[in-house]
Amino acid sequence: MINSIVLQPLRNGEYIQFLTDTLNIVSKNNPKKLNVSAQYDALLAAKDDIEKLFKISQASLITAEIEALDKRRDDAINGISLQVQSLSYSADAILNKHGKTLSAHLALFGTSIAKENYQSETTILRNIVNDWKNKPELQEAVTALNLGNWLTELETANNDFSTAYTKRNEELATAPTEKLKELRNKANELYYKLRTRINSNLDINDGAEPWAATVNLLNQNISTYTLLQTRRAAGKGEEPTVG
Repeated sequence: MINSIVLQPLRNGEYIQFLTDTLNIVSKNNPKKLNVSAQYDALLAAKDDIEKLFKISQASLITAEIEALDKRRDDAINGISLQVQSLSYSADAILNKHGKTLSAHLALFGTSIAKENYQSETTILRNIVNDWKNKPELQEAVTALNLGNWLTELETANNDFSTAYTKRNEELATAPTEKLKELRNKANELYYKLRTRINSNLDINDGAEPWAATVNLLNQNISTYTLLQTRRAAGKGEEPTVG
C-alpha cells in the first residue's frame, strides 16, 4: 500500500515538486493500465493551476523580461556616461564644453546610476531624460554631441522597464495566499483519491504489476519528503508552515 504523508507542512515549492514526482511515476507506469486515468488527469490539472499561481507569486512570469530591460537601460546610461566623459577631454573646445556640461549634470545623480535599485534608477533616468530634453543648455549639448539616438534609447528602455515592472506588481496583487491555499486543499483531495484508487487496484489484483512497482516507487518518493519534514522539524523544534 502507498504510505501516508502529511502534505500540509510541505512548502509551496516542495509541494509542487512532490505532486510532479508523483504524477511522473504514475505517468511512466501508464495511468490507463493502472486504471487511474481520470484521477491522474484531475490531479495533473490541479497541479498545473497551483504551479501557475506559484510562479506569479514568486514574480517569475516576467522576471526575465524585467532583467533584460534593466540591462538595456543600464547599457544606455553607461554608454552615454562614457561618451560624455570622453568628450569632456576633447581638444575641440565646443565638444569639450558640452561634454563637461553633461558630465556635471550626470554627476548630480551619483557615480553608479546603473547600480541603483529598480525604483531609484527608474526615477533618476526619467529625470535625466526630462532635463536633457527640456533644459536649453542641456538640449544644446545633446545636439552638439549627437546624442539624440542615445537619449531616445535610454528613454524607451526606461519606459519599457517601468511598464513591465508595473505589470509584474499587478500580477503579484492577483495571487493572494488564500487562493493558493484553496488550490492546495483541492489538490490534496485529488491526491488522496489517486492514492486510494491505486491502493484498491493493488489489493484487487493481489499485488500484481504494474501496481506493485508503482507503489514501490511512490513510497520511495514519499520517504524522501517525509525525511525532509523530519529533519526540518528536528532542526527547528516544530513542523514548518506552508509557504
